[in-house]
Parts: sequence; C-alpha cells; structure tokens
Amino acid sequence: MDVEALAREVSKNNEDPITKIVGGDLPGFEGMLRPHRKRPEWHIVYNDDPRYRGRVRFTLAHEFGHYLLHRPTLTAQDYNSGILDRDCDFQCKPLLPNSWQVEEKQREEEADTFASFLLMPLDDYRAQVDGHEMTVDLLNHVTDRYGVSLIAACRKWIDFTDRRAAMIVARDGHAKWGRASKAALKSGIFVRSGMPIPDDALAAIGAAERGFVSDRPVARPSGVWNFSRGSEPVRELAMVSEFLDMSLTILQFDDAFDICEIEEDGPWDAYDQFTRDDSR
Repeated sequence: MDVEALAREVSKNNEDPITKIVGGDLPGFEGMLRPHRKRPEWHIVYNDDPRYRGRVRFTLAHEFGHYLLHRPTLTAQDYNSGILDRDCDFQCKPLLPNSWQVEEKQREEEADTFASFLLMPLDDYRAQVDGHEMTVDLLNHVTDRYGVSLIAACRKWIDFTDRRAAMIVARDGHAKWGRASKAALKSGIFVRSGMPIPDDALAAIGAAERGFVSDRPVARPSGVWNFSRGSEPVRELAMVSEFLDMSLTILQFDDAFDICEIEEDGPWDAYDQFTRDDSR
C-alpha cells in the first residue's frame, strides 16, 4: 500500500487537505502533522531513515491517523488575519510514553491503532499467524508482507492473539515499554516501564550480538522472568538492534497453567492492572 498516495487522495476531499509530505534526516524525531501557517492545508514531516523502511511507513500511517482522527478542521476563516494563530501541531517522538499526558497518550494510541489496521488488516494477519508459534521466520514473513517494522508486527500480534504472550522493548537493561496479550494480563503478566531485564534473559546474554539471538523461541525455566503473580516457564525470543540501541523480547507462555503452582512474589490486584504501562 502506498500510504503517501492514499493520504493525499483521501484528504483532497476536505477543505484542509494534506498537500505536502516531506522526509529528511531527523535523528530523535519520528514524525509530525502540522498545519500550513498561511492557508488551510496540512503537511506531514517524517524521519526518512532508509535502514528502517517499515518504521517510516508506520510513521506516515500514524500521522495520517492524526489527520483523520484528531486534527481541528481548518477553513479560510482561521486565516482571516493572514496567519494561523493557534497551535495544532502533532509532533511524535520515539519511546516517550511516560512523559505523555493522559489525553496525549490516548491520541497516540489511537493513531497507532489506526496505522496498525491500515497497514495490517486483521483478517489477513490472522490468516498468516493463527495456529503458529511466533518465530523469526514467521515475523520476517509478516514484516515483508505488510512492509512494517518488527515492533509494529509484534504489537499487532500481541493485541489480538488468544495466547498468553508479552513483548518488551528495552534499553540499557530496563524496559522502555511493553505490552501483554489479554490472556496474559488475566494471569497477572504485564510489563512495567522501567522494570529491569533479568540477567539471564536472552537479550542480556546476547547483548553483544546483533539481530535475533536464536531463530526459534528458547525454553526458559521458572525463575528467569518474574511478574506480579510470580514466575513460570516461558519460551523466549529476543532481538538486539545495534542501530536503534535497544532490544526486543517476545515471551510466549503455556496456555494451560495452574495459578497455585506459580511462585508468588507479591500481591496482584486491579490497581496493578490499571496502572500498568503497556503503551507504544
């Protein structure tokens, strides 16, 4: 799908269309939707990193989502003074969920969800992965099919899978953010921002490696990963990225388990779940 062409074509039916989409070398910056200062038009600016084409496509879809879902509709009356006198930019920076306000976090989640469904239609994605364990080959298949990044493909899977699974994006030995499937959340598995990555985790063991530590999930014993209801065996898949200076871990748990057999490391209640950080 040509996201740029779609955004231009759809938006031209509005009084305030997207008229310019520009990429550049902008380290530390993901993308922005901003209004033209002198007429009712919108521009998308994005970090055009050729090493991560899938990430760029998701950013474009994300900003298009802001345009459709969140922008204030601009008309000629907004420019009666000759210049737009209100601030309505949507600037998106990487890995900053903890600094967002509640309203901003909700907007970012909605734009991410829009981009996810636009680039990875749910029925088709299900047809690719249902009944399969998540492996490197399967991840490569879906990222190639939809032209998205590994992180976007993983998040999509976590959001709809019926299996107990979680993903963790980490840097410097601590989780930046994470996400758990609904089935995993019900069993007390969720990722808190800032939680330390275990020394025995594959991402820590393979920190000097680049790319995936193994092609298939590696069975790990109880005691490596600990969550609110304790620890249990898990199958772990991990990738270390040199360019992004981060790691991605995918945890896949058995679907059938006995709560009584999990080693308790502390109480878990509704407050824990509602205060979890599982954002982008």
